[in-house]
Amino acid sequence: MRQCLRLCLIVLLIGLSLLAVTVVRTNSVPSLLNFGNEEEGETCGWVLYSEFLMFDRDFSVSIRANSTVSVYILDDVAVKQWNATKSVNAVWVYENVVNGVFSEQSNGRGGFAVLVYLPEASVTAIKVAFTFSGFEKDLLITSLTVISVGILSLITLLISNVRNKTRIHNQ
Repeated sequence: MRQCLRLCLIVLLIGLSLLAVTVVRTNSVPSLLNFGNEEEGETCGWVLYSEFLMFDRDFSVSIRANSTVSVYILDDVAVKQWNATKSVNAVWVYENVVNGVFSEQSNGRGGFAVLVYLPEASVTAIKVAFTFSGFEKDLLITSLTVISVGILSLITLLISNVRNKTRIHNQ
């Protein structure tokens, strides 16, 4: 009985610890990433900016340019495809944009990159900014699931214990 109780408490504490780590991680991961050529870099043609890690969170993409541009957000597979064949298979596409803010939701973790098409006929300045918000959903769901398992195990153990005491008392 006591071993089961200890096990249930350990599971509950692991879930609570995971939840605490999720909250701390939300505040420690960068919430803003910037890409662009405002200071230096290519001003026309196709430009692939460095890869970055994205987590399972809500985010917004802010695009600011001095002429019409197209912005593509590529995952790891699409980056490899772009490097090999120069074909675009983007996860998120923003075409013919001068200024705009777009709200999105990431459905997983992984490496991503920003691919931009800047018009050939002009010198284009661009800034693409990602702003992340909210909790990492996969970590949050995992921690809440472990907490729920711990609580349900404790409740089941307590109900079982009360029933056993009632049976013994009635005999």
